[in-house]
Amino acid sequence: MDANSFPNEEAKKAIIGLARDLRGLAQPLNARIPYTMLFEWLYYADYLPILIRAVELWAHDPAVTTPVLKLFAELVHCRTQRLQGNVSSPMGILLFREASKLICIYGNRILHIDVPRDQQYPMRLKGISICFLILKNALGGNYVNFGVFKLYGDDTLDNVLNIAAKLIMSIQQNDLLEYPKLSSAYYGLLSCLSQDHITFLAGLEPRAFVYILESLSKGLSALDSTIYISCCSILDSIVSYIFKQLQLKVSTFPNKKLRNITPENAQFLEVVEMNSDLLQNMMSTLLNNVMAEDCRNQWSMSRPLLVLILLYEDYFRSLKDNIIRSQPLDKQQTMAQWFDDLMVGIERNVSSKNKEKFTQNLSSFRRDVVNLPKSSSYNTDNSYQVYSETNYSVSV
Repeated sequence: MDANSFPNEEAKKAIIGLARDLRGLAQPLNARIPYTMLFEWLYYADYLPILIRAVELWAHDPAVTTPVLKLFAELVHCRTQRLQGNVSSPMGILLFREASKLICIYGNRILHIDVPRDQQYPMRLKGISICFLILKNALGGNYVNFGVFKLYGDDTLDNVLNIAAKLIMSIQQNDLLEYPKLSSAYYGLLSCLSQDHITFLAGLEPRAFVYILESLSKGLSALDSTIYISCCSILDSIVSYIFKQLQLKVSTFPNKKLRNITPENAQFLEVVEMNSDLLQNMMSTLLNNVMAEDCRNQWSMSRPLLVLILLYEDYFRSLKDNIIRSQPLDKQQTMAQWFDDLMVGIERNVSSKNKEKFTQNLSSFRRDVVNLPKSSSYNTDNSYQVYSETNYSVSV
């Protein structure tokens, strides 16, 4: 489709109407057979390339791109398992390739368009948030075996993940929590990546990985409980991966050779070491939230908190000592005992069983702390300020 083949306004109206109608048609198709009929009609009749070409031509016009992007977000959504079924069907892979092509084309275009600051959301951020939603739905739909792309030398997955990283880096940190739809899509995508594509996050350039850590730190202070829970889950996946990589450098058996880690993971661990203050700060935030009276989502925050304690034992010990010293003299021994009880039965691993045991201990710890007389005071934020100048090394 050439931009000069039709009058621009007429072509735009046709694309907008088509995308909206198709989205309305796809939404109620919850069964596999009718949805498959729709997809095969769109794919084999070459209608999807027309929509992708329209986005390429008018990437600067959200009136065109938004309906098309929303259509693809609906198509890749595996609602009621409508995309799962016959294992011999290539539908999932074909759909993912088309959606990835759309994201790459739109992303490359929108990154090079200058947009005034007051028009950032309608002109750029809204489209980027829908791209995140498309990728999140596709990655989390469980209808694509992503291993086949690398196996057969297909760079579709690598290309779309790389453009997603560029889109993430193009967003200012303050905008993430300012626009609810953007923050929901961003943290939702990170949740999928941290669960099933953690090696991609570990392989990001240092600046991008630090950006993600900073965004998680902001998310832990968000009022939206959904974002808070997502940040805890993402942080748990990341720090658990860090812990496991560090364990590869330690021999479990005396006569067993040390296992080598890949150069990429070695560089990743160096980045983590250089930015350990970010992770320590998040541990302080989580501990402060646990000890607050209006503690939210205790189960979610207990998971990453345990791993952070295992990674930064010296820093945790400093936080603990400072909290104990802030108590009245007659309460210090009691508080110290509660901290000791917190780690009773906890082993040096990140297994689900170990995390569950820590969650139980944390529940008892919080109950005891909250029942302290109101005259007692503690604040891990203050203790963090005391030790923020010191970066404690990772413990294994």
